[in-house]
Amino acid sequence: MGVSPQETEEVPAKRAKLDDDYHAQPIKTKEAQVEPVIKKMSEYKITELLGQGEDGKTVFTKGIISGLEGPAVVLFETNSIDLEKVKMFLSEQSAIKLTMNNDIFNIFQLDPPTGTNSIKTTVIHPATPKLINKFTMKPSYFVTETAEMYERITRPYILNHLEDHKWVYNILEGKAEQNRFVTQVDDEKEGFVLVADLKWDMTTMENLYCLAIVQRRDLYSIRDLDQTHLPMLRQLQETCLTAIKEKFGVPRSLLRVYFHYQPAYYHLHIHFAHIRYQAGAPVIGKSVALNDVVQNITLSNEYYKNATMVYYIKDGHALSTELDKHNVIVRE
Repeated sequence: MGVSPQETEEVPAKRAKLDDDYHAQPIKTKEAQVEPVIKKMSEYKITELLGQGEDGKTVFTKGIISGLEGPAVVLFETNSIDLEKVKMFLSEQSAIKLTMNNDIFNIFQLDPPTGTNSIKTTVIHPATPKLINKFTMKPSYFVTETAEMYERITRPYILNHLEDHKWVYNILEGKAEQNRFVTQVDDEKEGFVLVADLKWDMTTMENLYCLAIVQRRDLYSIRDLDQTHLPMLRQLQETCLTAIKEKFGVPRSLLRVYFHYQPAYYHLHIHFAHIRYQAGAPVIGKSVALNDVVQNITLSNEYYKNATMVYYIKDGHALSTELDKHNVIVRE
């Protein structure tokens, strides 16, 4: 059992940079000058309803944008969404305003016709097959991954699928999402950036959700961590918890701090979520507490190199396809 956040060793923050006015309007950065990928929702035509979020607040769609090549994924999010009413958003009367752009990710504020709520609309274009699959409702299966399986199947898969995470690098280099910047430590070995996740409106504190992204590009998941990384992990946790308290008034006792395994993308990152944020709740087969990781590698340097990890994976995921080649997933 891991220690609680408030029991974590105090580590002096170094070179931490705080943006004090988080309620300020988006600053004039390169992202604010990008031409919107879509100007009217009527330009978007749905070709497939991919599914609905578990919380019932989001609908995932696939479609095409007039004048642009390649598919798009558009997410519509509100307090409650009826699948049958999605087409109402695609009216000439709908007004949209670009609020953020980072690589293929475009966040709009959509104001549909009178009588419907304002909708947070995320436009991803061009949408890769991996992203389309991510938002498509499919069954998931648990996988018990031994150290031998990781070295034989998973690690080669990771090394063969290291995509150019341009949107991640844009954040690390200060080229995107600077209006969502919380704090950072600029250091070649121990540096990181903490940003408010796009799922959070930065207003409703009970939905607080931030991501700490490490600067190093040779760390893909917790499998790569050992005792040499303890200073980085402790520094990151203390700096981020302190920054969140100073910036948003949320104490560390109300925050979940964890990794995902398997992660959504293979660049080491850590989640900070309010304890009342249901979408950030711990999930068996996915969430691993940062405190547990620190404790485990403190006790054993090669803990995650040798550990058997249990996780769930969606049918159709590229890694799932690779596992199927080795008859790993039991479906019956």
